[in-house]
Amino acid sequence: MALLPVFARRVIWRLVTRVWGEGRVVIEDLGPEVERAGLTKQQLQTDVELRLRHAGIRVLTQQERLVMPGDPWLYINVNVMLDSVGLAIFGIHVELCQDASLKTDGSLAIVSTWSVGITGSIGRQRLSYIRDDVRDLVDMFINAYLSINPRPAGSIAPSSTSPRRDLVRQVQERLQTIGFNPGTIDGSMGPQTQQALRWFQNTKGLRSSVDLDEPTLNALGVR
Repeated sequence: MALLPVFARRVIWRLVTRVWGEGRVVIEDLGPEVERAGLTKQQLQTDVELRLRHAGIRVLTQQERLVMPGDPWLYINVNVMLDSVGLAIFGIHVELCQDASLKTDGSLAIVSTWSVGITGSIGRQRLSYIRDDVRDLVDMFINAYLSINPRPAGSIAPSSTSPRRDLVRQVQERLQTIGFNPGTIDGSMGPQTQQALRWFQNTKGLRSSVDLDEPTLNALGVR
């Protein structure tokens, strides 16, 4: 998708979202050490499917997807690496995929028509916040989908807040107050916020990272 012109991406996205009123959710396995630390594939599967259903988007059963044209699915990959000092480094990727038939010879290919991702780090004791980040990214997909397809009657709007985003927003506000420009106060750990946090950590003699660990939060006065 990154190589396609913007207008082409919009056309493809509109075509796909018009048929993806229902689909399936595919979540990659997590490492056993991550599941032992309290973040499980089943938690993420439940979180994502509930988010979609509340927005009025059906999640297909195994039998239903076999007869669904294009077999669309929402793919979620969460990679987490736990280091020896209690830090969890993570990357999250959410992608809409479906089968596409090539008009020339009728062959099938798997195509990606929408995707978003983030990377970051967090204290192991806050590993559950990764679930909030996954929810936030799925909400981005839902909002993009519903911008093309009207929300069904009785569905619930995705929440715009989460404990993780609230914490990041507090950190951004505090960094801005004390003179470290974090960019837009949006609850997202973007590149400018990460750089501002590193500068702050360096001035306080803390380990330079983008981890919202206890020493960093204490130094910022954020609880």
